[in-house]
Amino acid sequence: MKLQPWPNQIETTLLAKSADKGQGNQPESLAQHTAYVLMRLADFIHLRPNLPQQIGQPRLWHCLYWAAFLHDFGKAMPGFQAVLRKDGDETRKEQWRGQRHEVFSLAFLDWIVEGLNPEEKFLTAAAIVSHHRDADLLRELYNRDEQERLAEHFEGFTSESLLGLQNWLTTCGWSWAQQLGLDKLGVDTVAVSSTPENHFVDYAVSRIQYWLGQYQKQFRRLQRQRNGDILVPLLTLRGTLMNSDHSASAHADKLPSVQFMADEVLTSRKIPREKLHTHQTDAEITQGSALLIAPTGSGKTEAALLWATGQVANQYQAARLFYTLPYQASMNAMQKRLNETFGEENVGLQHGRALLTLYQQMMERDEEITPKKAAQQARWLKNLNQLNYPPVRVFSPYQMLKAMYRLKGYEAQLTDYHNALFIFDEIHAYEVKRLALILKTIEYLRRYYNARFFIMSATFPKLIREWLVAALGSTVTIKATPSLFADFQRHQIQLMEGELLQNLDLIEADARKGNSVLVVCNLVDNAQQVHDELSERLKNVDIEVMLLHGRFNQRDRQEKEKLVQDYTGAKSNKQKPVVLVATQVVEVSLDIDLDTIYTEPAPLEALVQRFGRVNRAMKKGICPVHVFTEPQDGQHIYDERLIKGTLRVLARENGRPLDESAIGQWLDEIYDGEIAADWQKEFAQTAQEFEEVVVGSLGPFSSANHDFQEKFNKLFDGIDILPAGDLHNEYHDLIEEGEILEAKRLLVSISWGRFHALRNKGKIRWCDDLKLNIVDVPYTSALGLDFSQE
Repeated sequence: MKLQPWPNQIETTLLAKSADKGQGNQPESLAQHTAYVLMRLADFIHLRPNLPQQIGQPRLWHCLYWAAFLHDFGKAMPGFQAVLRKDGDETRKEQWRGQRHEVFSLAFLDWIVEGLNPEEKFLTAAAIVSHHRDADLLRELYNRDEQERLAEHFEGFTSESLLGLQNWLTTCGWSWAQQLGLDKLGVDTVAVSSTPENHFVDYAVSRIQYWLGQYQKQFRRLQRQRNGDILVPLLTLRGTLMNSDHSASAHADKLPSVQFMADEVLTSRKIPREKLHTHQTDAEITQGSALLIAPTGSGKTEAALLWATGQVANQYQAARLFYTLPYQASMNAMQKRLNETFGEENVGLQHGRALLTLYQQMMERDEEITPKKAAQQARWLKNLNQLNYPPVRVFSPYQMLKAMYRLKGYEAQLTDYHNALFIFDEIHAYEVKRLALILKTIEYLRRYYNARFFIMSATFPKLIREWLVAALGSTVTIKATPSLFADFQRHQIQLMEGELLQNLDLIEADARKGNSVLVVCNLVDNAQQVHDELSERLKNVDIEVMLLHGRFNQRDRQEKEKLVQDYTGAKSNKQKPVVLVATQVVEVSLDIDLDTIYTEPAPLEALVQRFGRVNRAMKKGICPVHVFTEPQDGQHIYDERLIKGTLRVLARENGRPLDESAIGQWLDEIYDGEIAADWQKEFAQTAQEFEEVVVGSLGPFSSANHDFQEKFNKLFDGIDILPAGDLHNEYHDLIEEGEILEAKRLLVSISWGRFHALRNKGKIRWCDDLKLNIVDVPYTSALGLDFSQE
């Protein structure tokens, strides 16, 4: 789209970007970049046309449009223009060093403020001056005693440039707004004021100082403000312009959109409407936030998507759909499923290793693609996610917490949550403190951003259900029918005395019968030992013994997961008997279907997830699921009280088919008393601190300080390291060849506790060339990182 009329008089004289940052490696004019920004701004406005009225700032789009038009006028300064041009004046380049063009844009603000009330003037000024840097930094760079220093940057600013900017604003400003359809959405024309040419420098400097002073004064007031009704419009103001500006600078195309329609969901999932379960149809007609309780494998994902379509069908203007999961493997699997419904171009993936996952997808999709080209495409997709482009995104709650902790770009991120639908799956996976942070974030977004939430699980213990209802406010609970729970009975509990490691004969015997057997250990060291012993016992039998845990690098783990799914996937045509020895990694979304399981004791929720990998397709009648009674101490992973409580319940239910509808009651029984009291106290303390310190400081124009960065970083217990030896050499070679993402797939994640223990033993050394920690511990593709000799 080419906006008309075009300001040809300044097209070549005033640039916004140098050739290395312009589209097609060509310099980009100020007019062209501004047009790109306005087009992307129009996309975001059309996505949520009624947002200004919703958040109590009816003139928001008007202020933002005219702020966006002027936001880069400061780039017309001679020093900035010199920087952009190869033949630019070196003295001016040096003088401009450290200056901010957005501050100089304030010199032109008075051209458009006639008719605005004081609050609207502040909104417009704040949008312009804040679209790059935080208020604190600008206060450090500029103070009220710098009139002479500001004036020197106008030397060489010609009357032709001044008149060119003014004519552009006069002739194009309103016409462009009309062409973008914004005249019908609250953007009005403005009476453009003029400035005497011969007094412009004095006038410009005084206006910059005035508007900067107003901005800093209001910012100081806002720092003491805790009322979200006042702060959210300002967060939205900055976030919308930043989204628009960054998208324009990336030369991203028109914002994509999808229609959330029930028929399209059902068609893509190949489900006839008459085959829907009651909980799925109930989800479709439920308005507002909801909880869903339904057995594993009963179509909870489809229920959630139908809920999303139901919100739209009933006039809720859903701008975005976020599918929220706790584990990267779950997210990767869900992204592929949602691609089938909404199209690959409309589904984004956001987590700590998303770039590597996207790179791997590119490599697998096209055998002809080079690693370099795959890396470029993966980076572009990641960039689009960061620009809040895909209308559907799969991510973890930690992406949401980034915004709450005010990490870089938080206003743009929060802005994308207005009128959004959030689906939360596997909510049981979060320990109490993290759940408190997540639920307080949900409460904030529900209250101030008109967000709606669909939270689902096979069961909700009473304690967690009460926390969820408090966060969601008014909510509906949808539950699968008792007959459906009965239909989904597929496991029989078999409680086994002793430890798994002492009963490998039982596992061996099951494997020799031709069964596919899942063996789950709570510790990687145990899993490696079991794998070695079973491999030796079954070496003369045509049964592959496989190992899966979190101490493999991404390349090996992805290859193993693919092989496991080939051999045991419910829809695979390559199925064969295997023994899969795994840790908790098997609890997440691997689409596998084995005949039985032997597992070390774990909390009931974890055991239910493990059981879900057995008889998944329900074609084998009732399959035994074996749980050993020892060890009961939690193995430094789980609360010992949860293990003993779980074993008490399983002892009572031993030998019976597993009734998933009763799991909620069993959990209430396990948590009752001391555990519930401890959790309630822990939850309340964490929630209160988060609300006071984090939510209470969530205002605009001020990204996180070092303390907040550290608070957020402490939510993660892991660091990537590189094993010494062959992988070290391969990593070095790949970096030399420029295949950085391929090299990153060789890194292994370990906990901070393990990292410090290894460093204290002298097993960790820093490689300055690669900027990585190297660990002197054996690594093989068969076993992963092996600490057995430590």
